[in-house]
Amino acid sequence: MAPIETGESKNHRYVGLDLLRGVAALVVVLKHFVTRLELPYVAPNAYLAVDFFFVLSGFVIAGAYWKPLESGNLPVGGFTGKRLIRLLPLIFVGTSIAAFIELGRPEISNELQHLTDIAIAFVFGITAIPLLQTSMLHTVTLEQTVFPLNTPTWSLFFEIFVNIAFAMWVRARIGQAAMWLVMAASGIVLLLAIVRTGDANFGFRPSEFWYGFPRVIWSFSIGLLIYKHRDFAPSKCFALATIVLITILLLPDLGLPKAGLDAVCIAVIMPAVVFFSLNAKLGPATRRVAMWCGNLSYPVYAVHYPLVRAISFVATGLHLSWMGQLTVIVVGTVFIVALSAIVYVVFDVPFRRKLSVLSKRA
Repeated sequence: MAPIETGESKNHRYVGLDLLRGVAALVVVLKHFVTRLELPYVAPNAYLAVDFFFVLSGFVIAGAYWKPLESGNLPVGGFTGKRLIRLLPLIFVGTSIAAFIELGRPEISNELQHLTDIAIAFVFGITAIPLLQTSMLHTVTLEQTVFPLNTPTWSLFFEIFVNIAFAMWVRARIGQAAMWLVMAASGIVLLLAIVRTGDANFGFRPSEFWYGFPRVIWSFSIGLLIYKHRDFAPSKCFALATIVLITILLLPDLGLPKAGLDAVCIAVIMPAVVFFSLNAKLGPATRRVAMWCGNLSYPVYAVHYPLVRAISFVATGLHLSWMGQLTVIVVGTVFIVALSAIVYVVFDVPFRRKLSVLSKRA
């Protein structure tokens, strides 16, 4: 998921999208809690929040950077630097928290192997390079994902990839026809991948890593199209869009075909939610909440996973009732949001500001 960017003007923000971004980030936290605590039927579709983030990213990145890239005022290298400054600091924080927690993990039979795996995963993690768990490079004591310390980094890798691809496409002035062709091809491959795997919950496992490319290309491209046609977005539809998004993400397993549901959500519903949220009218108080939701959504996403793992590990050992588990989820989520706010204010904002100044001097 991408951090907040400004739109066409320096002071413009789509506050409705800010609010939904925060809601989606919290649902992702909920999803990882209930998975760890093995609670059935709760938020089984929350992984579709990633596709919402990808659509949203295409829209906001186009609004912030399309014109500067097209005019030549912003070179591809400069754009890439800006995006890395936005993304990498919190990737570093999230990966560091995960590594620290792994160092204290009990019941590790081979401590030397564990330390080696942590070191390897840490280097790959902070640089946002996927670790494909090959026979030559395999972190056996950690999760078998492409980012073994902080799994959600997988979507941030694809975010970086599609951002750079977008910048190169705009600077090359390839044209709209090529974008339609790429969209069609990615959509077909994505549909085949969903049918083959049974759902769209892929991109983070080594065996299905390559399916992440059509997944991000499709949704990001849809976001670009929404930006191009943003003037046609209706008013007074934000409440409905919010209800639809929350319903989809929290919808319990009703026995519906997962592949078909996921395909419809990715192709139609997530783009529609973004489109119908563009002209949200919020009061002053709600607007402030929405802006904070937008600001904290990326820190929450970047740091929550290792904290959820640690909290859930302790809670599982206590053999709590479902009410106790619910309390753990609520308190744990509040803690994660509070810590994310501290990280955002104390570290992320000032550090990115310093990096931006240094990059301009270079």
